[in-house]
Amino acid sequence: MRRLLICFMLVCMVVPVNAQQEDSWTHRTTRTIKQRLDSSLFKKVDTSYIEVPKKAWRVILRPKVNQMDTRMTSTFDDDLLAKMSEYWEADLSRLNFKWTMSLKQPMSTSVGVWVGYRGLGFGYSQSLTKHVGRHFSFSSTGAKYGLNFSLRRFSTDNLQVNMHGDLDEEQMDAKDEMHSFAPIKVISGFLDGYYVFNGRRYSQAAAYNQSVIQRRSAGSFLLGFSWYQSSIDLSDRLNSDIIMASNDIGKIKVQQGNIGVGYGYNWVPARNWLMNVMVMPSVSVYNRVKVTKYASNYSELIEAEEGIGDYGTWDSNKHQWANGEKEKPFPEDDEVDLSWQDDIEVWETGRETKNTRWRVNINARAGITYFGKDWFASIHGQLHRFSYDHNETDISLYDWFVRGALGIRF
Repeated sequence: MRRLLICFMLVCMVVPVNAQQEDSWTHRTTRTIKQRLDSSLFKKVDTSYIEVPKKAWRVILRPKVNQMDTRMTSTFDDDLLAKMSEYWEADLSRLNFKWTMSLKQPMSTSVGVWVGYRGLGFGYSQSLTKHVGRHFSFSSTGAKYGLNFSLRRFSTDNLQVNMHGDLDEEQMDAKDEMHSFAPIKVISGFLDGYYVFNGRRYSQAAAYNQSVIQRRSAGSFLLGFSWYQSSIDLSDRLNSDIIMASNDIGKIKVQQGNIGVGYGYNWVPARNWLMNVMVMPSVSVYNRVKVTKYASNYSELIEAEEGIGDYGTWDSNKHQWANGEKEKPFPEDDEVDLSWQDDIEVWETGRETKNTRWRVNINARAGITYFGKDWFASIHGQLHRFSYDHNETDISLYDWFVRGALGIRF
């Protein structure tokens, strides 16, 4: 990766050409890199199927609509059920309670620019939606391979909650939208690579970064790998109720390595037109989840009854209130008068790391492109689905976008 970055920086340098600089090391190195990038494409493709444009540079304007949805499903464990039974003086050991929290990034519109030489390029986009953040990308594609890296971060206080519980013959279902008292932060990084078996006649790059032009229909099997890494941080003290409902989990970090076999097809229905579909199912061969657990001095499990008594002040060293209790109920008007939040405290109680079982993930794309003389326009969509778990908590991430592109060659 470092060599590719250095190569691209050298290629992007604007070197004034004069009698003194033509033989400089920078000029010779840049010229060599460009020649290798050019020859690697011309020599490895069937030019009756794939055209390599003479103008190698591209600048692309990329408007995009995207959304990331992180779903956490928690089943209350035995310790939490015992705690609930104690507080409510009832036998809840047979209670099956499932809580699903959806951290859905607001649907965002962003505008970005991608600059590259042949299959090598960088992209940057800025969201026009508040709190959704920025997106960086790097891509390197050749006749036989493709490599893409993206980094995204966002925060949200918009939650969708689904609850289901059954105890003996009684059932309860509820669905609600709520706002957390503090933003929940999500960071995700994705490295995606693939090998094209029929690289002489099929080009994935023709459909998605337009470094070459597909002139005749063709398809190919693909061998893919991906590395996914993300973190979810809801450990702000104002989110103590959400932490409790998530089995006391306040932070989650995941690392996941996947391999898969897929298929892509480029259909050329008419001259200068291209339609592509690619599907890549994969299996996680490495799945490492690290969670950080927290406790709080407030709990929604305790009912806020009148005359409950004076808890006094909170002792941070002993982790208890002045009356000896370790937890205090949320006030009944907790969303009206927020002064009680000044006393909330959460603290770390431990960390757990687990290598979880394998999971099946999906990467799918579809797009349509029109090639002009020295310009092109396209629109395509992509869906990534990842999943992982930790004990009684299952997490699924759905990342999709629809992106347009208008580019020129020079």
